Amino acid sequence: MVSSIEVILVPALMIMVGIVLRKTNVLSDNHSSLLSKIVINISLPALIFINISTSNILGEMIYLPLIAFGVCFISMLLAFIYSKIRAYSKVKTWTIIILLSLMNSAFIGYPIVLGVFGNEGFLNAIFFDMAIAIMFVIFGIILSTLFEGNKQEVLKNAVSFVPLWAVLFGLLFNIFNIPLGYVLENSLNYLGNSTIPLIMLSLGLTINFKDFKSYLSDTIFVSVVRLLFLPILLYVTLTCFGFEGMVLKISVLESAMPTAMNALVLAITYDLDVELVSSVIFVTTVLSILTLPLIINIIV
Repeated sequence: MVSSIEVILVPALMIMVGIVLRKTNVLSDNHSSLLSKIVINISLPALIFINISTSNILGEMIYLPLIAFGVCFISMLLAFIYSKIRAYSKVKTWTIIILLSLMNSAFIGYPIVLGVFGNEGFLNAIFFDMAIAIMFVIFGIILSTLFEGNKQEVLKNAVSFVPLWAVLFGLLFNIFNIPLGYVLENSLNYLGNSTIPLIMLSLGLTINFKDFKSYLSDTIFVSVVRLLFLPILLYVTLTCFGFEGMVLKISVLESAMPTAMNALVLAITYDLDVELVSSVIFVTTVLSILTLPLIINIIV
């Protein structure tokens, strides 16, 4: 069985590759924007579609996306209160919101869940992550509305937002049990598998260690809430409401994941605080090496 530490070290190593490529002038931080466009228009939609279209809805699994939506709502509320207290701008506020709300429930969550709970846990994790994929789409539309300005452009961006169509078509294919076929399924898998490496390379290109001190307080806040407070709160809440078994375990474990690397895509696309996003993703990913084993010990 692969340990949670080994799983976390994989994205950490790939982020370091991006840093090395920038330091050696093979790529520059300007290339992160191009990589993000590839992700948001090609690889990420493929990943979303293939996960949604091929999953099987069984019984109590329907609670998992609802719980995930609840976690996102609480995260948004905490981020808004924190930003209000610190009198942050709209850009900074929405940066904090996506950092707390979007968790890495797929790339890091899937292998850890599979290693701890096997195939049954993995199937449950897919449904939890489905809500996070939808939230990514919702955030994209909201940020487009808030920061684009032109109403016609906002409508155009919403209609042409490829991840949204990936969710809709994924649900359509799932409900009507439409087969993908060998060629389409494998092509989408190849494209989807490129999502996380591209995002991590982009993250490595944008990380500036000199700026860590500037974002220290925000990074600490997001890290503590994302990695410890939210999963513990969820564990207590779900237990009080009588949830148990795989739904409880998967919900808590997935909610303890570090900030999703997809947040960087939104930050670059809509001109949010990219440096803060890079800092938080990197720090929460590294710290999760310590916090995830703790959460696993609580729920197992």
